[in-house]
Amino acid sequence: MVRPDLVAAKIGRARGWLNDAAAVLLNPLDAFLADPKGRDLSLFYLFSRSRNASISRAHWVADGGWGEPDDAGSAFDVLADRGVIERDTATALRAAAGLRNRIAHGSALLDYGRVHREAQSGIPALRDFLVAIARAAAI
Repeated sequence: MVRPDLVAAKIGRARGWLNDAAAVLLNPLDAFLADPKGRDLSLFYLFSRSRNASISRAHWVADGGWGEPDDAGSAFDVLADRGVIERDTATALRAAAGLRNRIAHGSALLDYGRVHREAQSGIPALRDFLVAIARAAAI
C-alpha cells in the first residue's frame, strides 16, 4: 500500500537534491568545470536521485505486474508503454540511467563535458518522473 505522506517526503527530498545539482550542472560548462567541489557534490546528488529513481521505477513495474525489464533503462520504456510517463521522458531517463552508471563506476575517468551535456536533459526528465510519481500516488 502506498503511503502518500512517505511518498511526498521522498519527493520533497529528491526535488531538493535535484535543485542543488541543477544549481551547478545547469551553469555554463566553464563555470561547471571551474567548481570541482560543487561539481562533485552535484554529481553525488544526481547519482543519489538517479539511484532512487531506479528503485522507484523497478517497484512501479513490479507492482503493476508488467513483467521483468531487460535492463535498468528498459523499465522506463515499460512505464511509457503503460502511459505512466511520456515517451520522451522515458528516453531521457534511459540516458540518465547510463549517466548514473558512469558516475558510479568511472568517477576518475568521467568526461565532465559529457556529464554536463547529458544533465541538460536528464535533470528535467528526473523532475518529470517525480511529477509522475506524485500523480500516481495521488499527492
